[in-house]
Amino acid sequence: MLPKTILVVNKTNIRYLSGFSGTAGALTMRGKRGWLFTDARYHLVAKKVLPAGFGLIDVTAGFEKPWMAFLKKYRVRRLGVEGGTITLRSWKQFKKMSAGVKFIDIKDTLDQKRVVKKPLELNYINKAQKITDVIFCVLKKWLKPGVSEKSIAWKIESLAHDFGADDISFPPIIGINEHSASPHHQNTDRKLKRGDLILIDMGVIFRGYCSDMTRVLFTNTPTAEQSAIYQLVLKAQETAIKKLKAGITGKQADQWARSVIEKAGYGKNFGHSLGHGVGLDIHELPNLSQKYSGKIPAGSVVTVEPGVYLLGKFGVRLEDMVVVGKSGVRNITKSPKAIQKCVIRI
Repeated sequence: MLPKTILVVNKTNIRYLSGFSGTAGALTMRGKRGWLFTDARYHLVAKKVLPAGFGLIDVTAGFEKPWMAFLKKYRVRRLGVEGGTITLRSWKQFKKMSAGVKFIDIKDTLDQKRVVKKPLELNYINKAQKITDVIFCVLKKWLKPGVSEKSIAWKIESLAHDFGADDISFPPIIGINEHSASPHHQNTDRKLKRGDLILIDMGVIFRGYCSDMTRVLFTNTPTAEQSAIYQLVLKAQETAIKKLKAGITGKQADQWARSVIEKAGYGKNFGHSLGHGVGLDIHELPNLSQKYSGKIPAGSVVTVEPGVYLLGKFGVRLEDMVVVGKSGVRNITKSPKAIQKCVIRI
């Protein structure tokens, strides 16, 4: 049984529960009521966004006295804390200020609350992905010999601003040729030339909500090996997307795609999970992975992104975002991925 009072320090959960996105503050929740502890720098902003019935507690002069007064007023004896988020230093500080209060780890309880998206959240995620699709369309026409991985990443950031995004959801991953075989490659000054393969993993933020998409482009007719690997990854992705629906476990979904790649003899070349939840965070619950036995609920948004990576040669990853429903999914990623649509001339 959860404690009646919960301390929230995870910035994403604070935003989700209260609307407050400032960088300094802590939130306590008792049922549907909340109290935001923050200093004078954020009071005007907080008053604009806090839901009706939420309190604002001033900690400009220090946190200890207002915190102790809160515990006394509401007779707090058991306090839920986010064990996976709170730092050891903060834990010790709160324990010192909370004499007689038992701290209880609520684990990922609050993260789980964010899994099923409300209609407005889905609208924001869909808009973020629409912007991503537009950026990618423009980017394909902009690419030319001599542009570097770093300059391509900067172009994506610039276009995100131009098309109305709040920000990028993560630094774009741009991998040319053998660099594409590193799933989380760090961009370099490597320059694009005719005949290169290029992997682009990108996303933006709109009204706080993220998008995430990966595509592979060819600047010449793909080789037989490139084509075979690309079609294999596409088949694995489409297999998982076709079968995915509410009630399926993350482990099952991962295995559907993984088995396609394993049967082709490339199981060892698919070293990451199939996908992850997306929302206010670029990576959040639920997960499509071999270790996630939880069921994927209707209303969640997940990525489906199998990959095959041939070290020293190239890698292929295809990533779409889907909204999970009771009988299937709705794919909100519209950038084409048929291989003939991914050959560009530069």
